[in-house]
Amino acid sequence: MADAPLALRISVVSDVADFDLLEPDWVDLQSRDADSSIFLSWNWQRLWWKHYGSNRRLCILVARHEQRVVGLLPLYLERHRRAGGLIVARKLRQIGVGGDTAPDDLGGLFLPEHEQAACVAMARFLILEFRQWDMLDWSDLASGSPLARALDAELRAAGLRVSCVPSEPITFGRLPGSWDEYRRNMSRNRREVLGRKRRKFEALPGAGTALVETGSELAGAFERLAELHRLRWSGRTERPGFSTPQYRGFHRELMQGLLQQGQLRLLGLELGGRTIAMIYGMQYKGRFCFFQSGFDPAYAAYSPGDVLMGYAVELAINQGCEIFDMLKGDHEYKRHFFQDSRQNLELRAYRRGLVDAAYRLHEALRWVRDALRDTRSNDASRGAAAVPAGRRQLVRP
Repeated sequence: MADAPLALRISVVSDVADFDLLEPDWVDLQSRDADSSIFLSWNWQRLWWKHYGSNRRLCILVARHEQRVVGLLPLYLERHRRAGGLIVARKLRQIGVGGDTAPDDLGGLFLPEHEQAACVAMARFLILEFRQWDMLDWSDLASGSPLARALDAELRAAGLRVSCVPSEPITFGRLPGSWDEYRRNMSRNRREVLGRKRRKFEALPGAGTALVETGSELAGAFERLAELHRLRWSGRTERPGFSTPQYRGFHRELMQGLLQQGQLRLLGLELGGRTIAMIYGMQYKGRFCFFQSGFDPAYAAYSPGDVLMGYAVELAINQGCEIFDMLKGDHEYKRHFFQDSRQNLELRAYRRGLVDAAYRLHEALRWVRDALRDTRSNDASRGAAAVPAGRRQLVRP
């Protein structure tokens, strides 16, 4: 194990009132940590806990050097039942995951000069002193970050069972200095397709875009975004965004905070005085984060999704962004605009004992089930191939 300076002191914040007292230090670390994401911002984290923290136990790790806060690691504990409810697993997770709204880049906030030492000290504290968890279940850790390296090394050195795997791909792109340069960098076919769709839309009466810039516009724009999202995904997913009171309450308040800080990018596609598509994005430290969207399928002939995404990319370029982050989900429409991708890490660790045994059994049974399913699928394919084509029967619904 690497050495961590004894001057660092680790404590745990478990009370909401003490959480609130951290705000000045939190915001200060945000501004100084070049790698911090919008999902680790004070607004996101505090509002997530307000709307999703029920029946969970707050566990924010705080690293101090002398009296100064030099690191924050926002966590919580929740209970999961295994083995038919016979075993209760105490799972340690990150604030921001576990609800129905998903962040992409988590971890901690650190002063750069103390980051390595604070990560090692926090990892050791979680292993040796904070023994109230059976399973550590973390996601969205930056690959190669000091926190990911320290956790993986210290957990393995302590003899815990550790799994560290890449998470779902995240599509992104580096933005040039102008919209014209961005277009020149596209393939000829894609450039012509996008240009044709935009010209078709702009030729319509009352066609244009609108960016929410005032609080008086926000309430109506929020409701329209929720409606357009439901229209877009109706019948395509069991639970689209904006379906629960927690999701709606969280994002309504988050948007208000983002707007006040100049970070909200709520862009609408307008046609004849009606908003037919919307993109909900956030701008943070030179990065445009595309979070949510929706459009009215009644206007699908005008390709509102592609047209509006083009306008969003142009807006990000004009406002000086260096990265356009499509966030999690390797969807084809994202590849129409950007081709770069990255992957964060999912890290799980288990203390030895009944909980670890229950999870091992669950994993083994799942492996057997998947193997049997694959075997049956292969046997069925071979059997179908063995029947002469002229003798196969059609099975009609």
